Order: sequence, then C-alpha cells, then structure tokens
Amino acid sequence: MSVEDLVRDNTRLMNVHTVLQHAAMASLTCTGPRTIGPDQKPMRAEKPPSQQIEQSGLVEPVDSALSQLSITMPTKRISSVDILPSIGPDLNDINASIVKREIEKECKRSVRHQLDLIKERQQKAISERLASQRNTELQKQRHINSRTRREESDKLIEKQAEQLAKVELEAHQREQKALLKQNNQKLHLLIVEGVSRCHRRFCSKYELVTKLFLALDKETVQACAAQNSELRELAQLFDQLVEKLKKGGSDPPELSCVFTAEQYCQRLDKLEENLHKQLSEQHQQQLDKAKKLAEEQEKQRQAEAEEQQKQQALKEQQLAAERKATAEAAATAAQAAPNTEAPATSAPAQAPAPATATAPTQASISTSYVHPTRLAFYNEIIALYQSKVDAVKPLQTDETWKKYRTNCQRTINLPLNAITATSAQHLKNNFDKLYNFFAGQPVRTTDGSTITINDHPLARDYCILLMAKKFVSQTDTAISSNPQAAFPFASVIVTFWKLLPDFGKIFLAYMYKESPYLVPYVIPQQPDQTPEQYLKTMGYRITENNQLEKPDMFLKRQTGIARLYAAVIITPGRQADGPYNCFGLEEAWGWLTHIMQLKPLPDICATMIMEMLQTLGFELWHAYGMNFVKLLLYIQNIYMPQLSAYDEGGPKTRLEMLLSKFLRERQIPQAMGVLPPGFW
Repeated sequence: MSVEDLVRDNTRLMNVHTVLQHAAMASLTCTGPRTIGPDQKPMRAEKPPSQQIEQSGLVEPVDSALSQLSITMPTKRISSVDILPSIGPDLNDINASIVKREIEKECKRSVRHQLDLIKERQQKAISERLASQRNTELQKQRHINSRTRREESDKLIEKQAEQLAKVELEAHQREQKALLKQNNQKLHLLIVEGVSRCHRRFCSKYELVTKLFLALDKETVQACAAQNSELRELAQLFDQLVEKLKKGGSDPPELSCVFTAEQYCQRLDKLEENLHKQLSEQHQQQLDKAKKLAEEQEKQRQAEAEEQQKQQALKEQQLAAERKATAEAAATAAQAAPNTEAPATSAPAQAPAPATATAPTQASISTSYVHPTRLAFYNEIIALYQSKVDAVKPLQTDETWKKYRTNCQRTINLPLNAITATSAQHLKNNFDKLYNFFAGQPVRTTDGSTITINDHPLARDYCILLMAKKFVSQTDTAISSNPQAAFPFASVIVTFWKLLPDFGKIFLAYMYKESPYLVPYVIPQQPDQTPEQYLKTMGYRITENNQLEKPDMFLKRQTGIARLYAAVIITPGRQADGPYNCFGLEEAWGWLTHIMQLKPLPDICATMIMEMLQTLGFELWHAYGMNFVKLLLYIQNIYMPQLSAYDEGGPKTRLEMLLSKFLRERQIPQAMGVLPPGFW
C-alpha cells in the first residue's frame, strides 16, 4: 500500500458521517402504499443552498461509500392497507423512527467497527511505517556503527600494527645490538687469546734469549749489542700492545693486534736465529782458536815430554853411574868387611828395583783409554776396596759366624729393599733402621735373636761392603725398570756417604767394577785375554751356563747404573746433615769432558752420554750456562762425527736427536722423580 492510498482512505473515512446522514435522508424519501390515512406529501427538510451544493457534490461519494459499507437495510413489505392514513400517530413514522434508530445504531456499530478496523489498519500501517522507519534507522545506525566500529577497528589494527612493528623493530634492533655485542665479545676473546698465545710464546722465547745473553761473557755481549737493543725494543712494543688490550674501552680491539703480536714473535725468532748463528760463528772461531792453541800446547807438551825424557834419560844415566859407583864401593867394602855383613849392605841397593819396574806399567796406558787423574782416582778407590775385602776374609770364611753373617744380611736387606719416595717419613724410617744398626744399637732378627755391629771387630767393614753392593744391585732390579726409583736410593746413599766416608768410596768401587765407563776408563785388552774375559772386565756378565750377556741386556743394566750414578750427583741427602754433597755436580762435568777424550766405543758410549744428559742435564745447564751449551755444541759437531766412525746403531741416532732437540729448544727438562731439597 502506497502513501497516496493511505491518504485517500483517510479522506474517505472523514466523510463517513456525511454518508450516514445521506443514507438516513434517503430512507425518509421512500414512498409506498399505506393502509390508513390520506396520502401526504413527503416532508423534506429544507436546507440552505450551500448545503445542497455540498450534498449534490457528494452524491457519488456517498453512494460509493454506502456500497463499500454494504449496510443492509431492513426491508418490509407494506400492504396497501398498512399505508392507509390513520387518525392517530402515523405508524410509518413510528416504524421509520424505530428503523431509523435501529439503522442509526447499526450504522454506528458498523461505523465503529469500520472505524476500529480503519484505526487498526491505520495503527498497523503507522506501526509498520514506524517499524520500517525504525528498521531503516536501525540499519542506518547499524551501518554507521559498523562503519564506526570498522573505522575504529581499522584504526586500532593500524595502531596495533604500528606498535607491533615498533616492538618488532626495537626487538630486532636489540637483537642486532646483542648479536653485534656478542660477536664483538667473541672477536675480543679471539683476539685476546691469540695475543695471549703469542705473548706466552714471546715470553718463553724472550726468557731463553735473555738467559743466553746473561750466560755470555762481556766481549760477546758487546759484539751482540744490536741484537740486545732489538730485543729490548721488541719487549717494549709487546708490553705496549698488552697494555692497550688491558685498557680496552668501548670499541673492540682490532684484529690487527694478533698479526702485530705474531710479527713480534717472528721478529724474536729471527733475532734468536741470527743470535745463534752469530754465536755459532763466534764459537767456531773460538773452537778454531782453541784447536790451534791445543795444537800449540800439544806441540809444547810433546817438546816438554821430549825434554823430560831427555832429562829422565840423563837422570837414569846418572842413577846408573851412582849405582855403579855404589856397587863398586860396596864391593870394596865387602872385601874389607866381614862376610856376615854382605847381605845387609847389598839389600838397600836392590830395594828400589820394584818401584822402577812398576812405573812403566802405569805410564804405558794411553790417554785415549783413561785420563791420568781419573786413573789415579780409580786405582785409589779399587785399592781401598781390595783392602776392605782382604780385611774381612776371616769373617767371611769362618763358619762359626755364618748365622751372624746371615742376620747382618737380613738386617740390611729388609729396610734397603723397602726404600721408596712414597713419603718423607717412610724414607726416614727405613734410613733410621739402617743407621741405627751401624751406630751399634741392638737389632732383633727374624729368628728372635739380637745382634749388633760390634759383635765382631770386622763386622763394620763387612756390613759396609754388603750395603754398598746391595745398593749397586738395585740398578739391575728396581732402577732399570723404574728410573724414578734411583732418586730415593741416591738420597740415602748421599746421607751415608756424609756419615761414613768409606762407604761412599766402597760404593764407587762397586759402581766402577760394574761399569768402568763411569771412571771413564776403557780398559785395554791384554795380550793373553780372551774376548770373553776382556768383555767381563768391561762390565759384561757371564751367565750360569757360561754364556755371555746379551748386548741389549747389558745396555739396559748399564743404563740403570748410569742413572743411579747421576742421581747420586744431583740428589740432596737428609736435611739434618746439611746441603753439602760429597760427590757434587763437578763430577758430572768432569765425566763429560773426560769421555770426549777417550776412544769411542759403539753403543755403550752413546747410551751412557744420553742417560747422563737426560738425568742431570737440567742441573748442568743451570750451573754452567753458556759453557755447558758450548760443551753440547762440541759433542754435536766434533764428538758425534768421531763416534760415527765406530757406531751407526740406535743409541747413536737417539743421542743425535736428543742433542738436536736440546739445542733447538735451548733447554733440557728436569728428570722425573727428582727429590726437592729438604724432602726429609
């Protein structure tokens, strides 16, 4: 339904009252038969012209309204009798009035009903229109709200997106900063580590070069003034680089610091190489000078020897003349004196003969076998040993003292075999057991008896020989398999050497008997000796089956002997007896210098030299400094070519590699197991 239809219906409803009036008027104008009374003119109500005009204009609307209202008028068939005029009130009027009232009521009811319907339709239309308007407005409001919410949501999303982007950007920037900081820290650590490695390498090399400079004499240091100045300059530059890294700062150190430190190390290596080269050249010049001086001294010595031989010959001639004169005088006196005095006068003339007969025996040994001073020391030691052995023979051969000898052996062997460096107290306890026995204190044996060293007058010398031999036998059992065991044994030996001086010499005698290379002494072979007998004098052993000891076992045993010998030289004794060592480091220096002058022997010479250097080379280097380095260079450049003429075996090759390592690293590591001063 459109708006125009609603307006048109509204107009029609407004004219309902007029329609009802016209309907009432129409019912009054109707004619019909009457039963009583005369015909009367219909009474019409006059109306003004204006109302007529209005009614004439509304005829069609009223008719149409009535047709729409569908008002059913009550019809009644009126007979002619009924419509007759009457004298009383007109029945028709009454009926008309009744009908009129009924029609009016019915019209009112119909009109009310129609009005109600119209009102309902109107209210419904208004409600629908209002609902439509509300829906339209609600839709518009919803659309506006949705658009507002969408705009707000878009703004919120944009704001959140901006915040999220900002947070992500800040997080990314923080991550980048953290990553950059981490990378800078790693780079800093790598740079510091690289510089630290270079610094450690530089410091070790700098220390070696400094020690080398300190070991040089004044003239050599002056000749190496340029290297010394460059060394100080490198040290200052490296210290500045290290200080720069220590100060640090906000900026990470540059990677070039590592390359700079490496350049300093390379410069120091080159400096050391040039210094060694220069020192080698100077040393070679000194060796040449020393060689020339030695040749001159040798010529002078030969001249002196020839002069001495001439003087000796002259003395012998004079002595022969004196003897001849003495003999002639003795013969003349014999003729004049009684015959009973002849033997007494002739004996003094013949007494010096043995002395002159033994002198050529010692003088006939060449210096290529042993140095004269070492030979004299060797003979002294062996003579003391032999005197002790001869002195204790009555005790050794007396069967009544066999049990006593056995108990002495057990008293010495048990604590001696238990000597180790497990702890200072353990070492002291075993030493006290041995020393208390030699001090004369009674000792209870395993069989329950009690003995002392004073039970027999020869027991002290016998026990000294026994203990020295037992110490030397440890080289074959404990020390050859465990080199570190040599040092606790050496400490006890040094302590007994201080307390019992004869013990030290007897110990050396046993060592020299087992290995004459410790003198050093290359005993010459006698014409009447077989090869087995000669090798036995040189330290080889003969097995129970009369077979000669194998060379590898011989070298292993000699290695243990050399290690114990070297350990005795460098190991301190008991702290209570003072730091003095009866057999000091000068013995090792003398041994090395003397063995260089002897005729090289295959395998054994290289083995002994290598064992000595490994055991006490560290102490020799610290004690003698540059002189020891010169000795090593002498061994490498002069002695090794001489040894190569006789030896091409494994020991010689190992010695060459060891010397090269020591000279290349400019140091010798200390032997494992060395006891520190004041250990017990």
